[in-house]
Amino acid sequence: MSLPYVDPERRTTALSRLGAAFARSSAGQLFAKHVATRTDPWLSRLSNNRLSWGSLVAPSATLTMSGAKTGETREAQVAYFHQGRDVVLVASNFGSDRNPQWYYNLKANPACELGGERFHATEVPDGPEYNRLFRLAERSYDGYRDYRGKTAAEGRRIPIFRLSPAT
Repeated sequence: MSLPYVDPERRTTALSRLGAAFARSSAGQLFAKHVATRTDPWLSRLSNNRLSWGSLVAPSATLTMSGAKTGETREAQVAYFHQGRDVVLVASNFGSDRNPQWYYNLKANPACELGGERFHATEVPDGPEYNRLFRLAERSYDGYRDYRGKTAAEGRRIPIFRLSPAT
């Protein structure tokens, strides 16, 4: 199973713009947090990574990693985009005041799989590269702009990870 390539500057369609508008609404955020995050890994597995609730809005895949405390296998459905061979993940947690659990898992155990491919995760530090990748994330999905505004007001910086193919 191959991880589909996602160009962050891909052209959007009318349908994807409509989906993004819903995803950014209050109802869309509730749906994403309480339904999509729980059912997307299952839906992704059934469709060989071709389908998820947000596939028109922000392509996603199942991230498999080891738990930070237990070392047990954990899964999370995450939006992503590519930069060359590397994959970029934004730990926005829908603009919440805390990082998603998968952030702590990757920090503790950077070896992971995304869409069945093996990677090594590295957090991108503040600076020009972080800013460039966040701008690409915002081009990929406008909701990241909303999340950045919410987290800035709360004093939280949204982490970004670069996943490099494992050798």
